[in-house]
Amino acid sequence: MQQPANFIFKNYVALRAESGLLRTLTTLFMMGAMLILWIVATITMRPLSIPDEGRYVGVAWEMVRSGLWLTPTLDGMPYFHKPPLFYWITAAALTLFGNHESAARLAPLTGALIAALSIFSLMQRWTTNDVARLSVLILATSPFFYGGAQYANHDMLVAGFITATITFAAHAILSIQNGQPYRLALSVAWASAALGLLSKGLIGIVLPGGVIFCWLLAEGNWRALIRLCWWPGFILFAMIAAPWFAIMEIKHAGFLYYFFIEQQFQRFVGTGFNNRQPFWFLPIVLIVLNLPWIIFLYTRIKLPTPTPTEATIPLRTRNIIL
Repeated sequence: MQQPANFIFKNYVALRAESGLLRTLTTLFMMGAMLILWIVATITMRPLSIPDEGRYVGVAWEMVRSGLWLTPTLDGMPYFHKPPLFYWITAAALTLFGNHESAARLAPLTGALIAALSIFSLMQRWTTNDVARLSVLILATSPFFYGGAQYANHDMLVAGFITATITFAAHAILSIQNGQPYRLALSVAWASAALGLLSKGLIGIVLPGGVIFCWLLAEGNWRALIRLCWWPGFILFAMIAAPWFAIMEIKHAGFLYYFFIEQQFQRFVGTGFNNRQPFWFLPIVLIVLNLPWIIFLYTRIKLPTPTPTEATIPLRTRNIIL
């Protein structure tokens, strides 16, 4: 009598897990579809801007025209200011959907979708459905996010992978703390970091690494930092990110120095590459472009109170992640 009971119980648990996974995937699909419709509604209202959108989409168009997708070129000359993932996605979109603005802006739309769904999945798993939906609503209606999702440059694509790296690393850490499987989430975090590197360079790994480090430092959770340094993750990262850089160095001697030192490090620490602005410029821009939600950083919007089983992220930790 006990064997049939065990069989029924195990199958019941399996069915519950499958139904839960199906609900999660259905919710993510619906959320993604609504987000796409929201952003695409106005994506063709303006032509490509000059110089940025025209230049970056032009590099992708040269890939389509020449059939040479490995080395980015601008006016026929190698163009190594940025890594190739944006160009690959844009070139694929132009090939599949034709030469118009919506196809040219598929890469930032992809980044926006990755960012929103990553935040939604983390919040849904560790807080409540209401908090998850509100998080995406706030993100999708922020002018900075909405405009970036329609602007054909590398920024929103790398922002999407930075967000995915942070959220899935946080998911892995919280799973470890709660004695739950974590390797899949950690693998996604490492893969996202590699794709972030291929999107815009070192910022794709330095920024999420800094956020995760500061979070664990604030929590005093050094053991989790050691668990994140997972050797299969390093291998996965190298398998995704390293081949293109290695091939470019072989084909173009001195590429690694030019890309990482001149175009990454010197561009960050120097002023020759960037438009100099007064010290108050960026804070003002960030405040204006994140209205009206930036106001609630001070008024502390009242969110639905999670149940004891759902409130597994302390409020301080949740704020650091967001």
